[in-house]
Amino acid sequence: MNQTNIKTGLTEKEVETQKKLGHVNITTTKAGNSTRDIIIKNTMTLFNLLNVILALVLLVIGSYKNMLFIFSIISNTGIGIYQEIKAKRTIEKLSLLKESHVEVIRDGKNIEIAKEALVLNDLFYLKKGGQVPVDAVAVENGLYVDESMITGESDFIEKSIGDFIYSGSLVMQGSAKAQVQAVGDQTFMSQLMKEATTLKKSRSKIQQQIDKILKIIVIGIVPITIIVVLNQFFFSHLNLAVSGQREVAIIGVAATITSLIPEGLVLLTSVALAVGVVKLSKMNVLTQELSAIETLARVDVLCLDKTGTITEGKMNVENVLYYSEDHQKIAEVISYLITQDEEQNSSMVALKQYFGNSHRTFELLDYTPFTSETKKQTMRLKNEGTFTLGAFDLVANTCSPQQEKEIQNALNQGYRILALAHKSEQEHAQNRIVSLVLLKDQPKKEAKRILKYFADQGTEIKIISGDHPKTVSNIAGDVGLVGDYISQSDFPDDVVTFQKMVEEKTIFGRVTPERKRDIIASLQKNGHTVGMIGDGINDILALKKSDCPIALGSGNEATKSVAQFVLLKNDFSVLPDILKEGRKVINNITRVASMNLLRVIYTFVLTVLLVLTQHLFPLESINLMLMGIFTVGVPSALLVLEKDEKRNEEDILKKIMKNAVPTGIVIGICIFAMLILAYKFPIYTVFNEGQFVAHYKDYVSDVTLVIGSVQLFTLYLLCRPLTRFRAMVITGMTALFYGTYFIPPVTSFLGIEPLKSFRFIIPTVLCILAILLVRLLMDQKQKNQKVKLILVVASLALFLSFSYVKVKQYHTKVMTENVQYKQILIETWDQAQLNKAQEK
Repeated sequence: MNQTNIKTGLTEKEVETQKKLGHVNITTTKAGNSTRDIIIKNTMTLFNLLNVILALVLLVIGSYKNMLFIFSIISNTGIGIYQEIKAKRTIEKLSLLKESHVEVIRDGKNIEIAKEALVLNDLFYLKKGGQVPVDAVAVENGLYVDESMITGESDFIEKSIGDFIYSGSLVMQGSAKAQVQAVGDQTFMSQLMKEATTLKKSRSKIQQQIDKILKIIVIGIVPITIIVVLNQFFFSHLNLAVSGQREVAIIGVAATITSLIPEGLVLLTSVALAVGVVKLSKMNVLTQELSAIETLARVDVLCLDKTGTITEGKMNVENVLYYSEDHQKIAEVISYLITQDEEQNSSMVALKQYFGNSHRTFELLDYTPFTSETKKQTMRLKNEGTFTLGAFDLVANTCSPQQEKEIQNALNQGYRILALAHKSEQEHAQNRIVSLVLLKDQPKKEAKRILKYFADQGTEIKIISGDHPKTVSNIAGDVGLVGDYISQSDFPDDVVTFQKMVEEKTIFGRVTPERKRDIIASLQKNGHTVGMIGDGINDILALKKSDCPIALGSGNEATKSVAQFVLLKNDFSVLPDILKEGRKVINNITRVASMNLLRVIYTFVLTVLLVLTQHLFPLESINLMLMGIFTVGVPSALLVLEKDEKRNEEDILKKIMKNAVPTGIVIGICIFAMLILAYKFPIYTVFNEGQFVAHYKDYVSDVTLVIGSVQLFTLYLLCRPLTRFRAMVITGMTALFYGTYFIPPVTSFLGIEPLKSFRFIIPTVLCILAILLVRLLMDQKQKNQKVKLILVVASLALFLSFSYVKVKQYHTKVMTENVQYKQILIETWDQAQLNKAQEK
């Protein structure tokens, strides 16, 4: 430790010397992703690499139209980068509003400076509720810190003179001077961040599920790519010596792989979360983790601290009751006692305003400060005995009948009751209450409305407070919250009973910080997603344990440092807006995730069937563009911004299993069946002027119409119940999708034919009926399920019969015209597929 004068601190000249040496608390390592990290994360992905390789291959062979998918990749990547950077800058801007300063001693004077202005060897104060900004050494006793960021254990560690204090630690109790030992990039926290590159943020449930889906796709795409290449180049008996046939093989591989990449899935998640951050910033809500928006939406139990949350947090002394003849002396004792408390909470501030400064001289022998665990403070005065000020039920062993009556009346009126107890110096003397101080904190005007909103939304409210449970219960009643209450002294010791108790009770009083944490943990063990709102140092353990910690802007730095949300203006009324934003994110991502994965599933099914039968992939990337834009891309972009604020209990993986998987399998089988039928029956081959002519583009048009129609139907299923906005999206996309088939220049560019036949309706209806049948079989909770099953099966059988009759009629008609068509149909159809690029 440097021999800096612990009374005067550094001189201005010494400060300037340290600045010139670069020993200033400025870090180059930042928490969270830098702009460079965001750009790299969004661009350097396996999916993007595959897309770029495929685009380059298509460029080499001159298939420029099929390269257009690369613009979708570029736009998706660009939008993702823009939104993340925008959210990052918003967070950084709002973070400045919660930045705290540090008190230092320089040239013998106490001044406040930004923590970035600290220099090596500075003397500064560490106070309860603060976060240690630099590595330091204690130069005074009486400090207790939480080093859980380093050790993982939320224990109070006492720091004495000469003890090292790590940066990032939280000051939980006491205050003391400390001397700076390391600043900037040399601090322990900065070194730790360098090793980890960035502080690891929690991943929300929906992010974890999407990560799981993407992991499966990443693992599967490599072997599938190898199989597709083998099938296109070797198993399908193409003549690779012919340039045109090589191109067909390459284009088929490109179409297959690009269809297996759900480029919109990652985009919609990051965009939805980032947009949510920006929206909340306009409400003066700092979102310190993007995933927190979704987590809050899943919260089904919200725990509150009373003071400063449902109340104004401004205590007033309403009355003082004396049980000693010398009222003036008791008032002077209280006044003198509260001057010893360096960490003034709302109660102490109210007492100071009421009692003022003591004019009587006492000789202090010993002082024990207030703690959240003991809920009292004690001083011993020479010739006066010991005085204890704190919670009325914790400072004295007994009360007189009059005191008990007055305490009960005060509790019924919702007062916080502090008692001053006195113990004389006589041997065997007991603490006796000599005064009761009645304080009151007014409920916030908006508290009743906000708590009612959460109750209506199915979110259970629990109040965990250090106050007497009766006091808390009365104030809770004032804001419309009614429920059983219990004091910590009545908590059961048995773990199972304790878990049952926290489920049944609504109000918990006289709770210590450790037991607050235990209540949160028990609720989580009971299967709840728990949110916690607090502003005090006594809330930190519970906040850290909760799934979604929320701090008030008026809270101390340590409290805000562990929170996912900080209400910068202490505006309790914004909580419903945060909840709505989170629900909107969950609902919209869950809905459009199925749409974005649908193409992956039907491509996979189709690929497997083609490999088994050694057929070429029948579509090109350009063929799928129209369908992708109007049935997935645009509606996803619109729906992800919809104000869907209802509570969604459905798991995203279950939603995908219910919607995307059966639909994708049915579409894949349908495309394959349409291809195989074209080899067996002259659906797309006609006998004209003595020759067979295969119209491959008609097949491609029908396939894209079937896929698009079924995806629009799936969009309808995902959007139920329909709102005006959703109905407009579905109607608009349907009109644009079908309308485009009547524009010859567009259809020619996309390699499809204008709409001139309604053959696609039959396979579309069969697909929809098959999807409905699978959904009914999967969902056992459907009303009138048997009736619906009979209707769907009957309709499916009817349409299959109708389809069979129509194909047989067509088959008979062509056979009559030319009995040899079967012998040359397959050859003609194969040739049509190989010549599709040249077909006009």
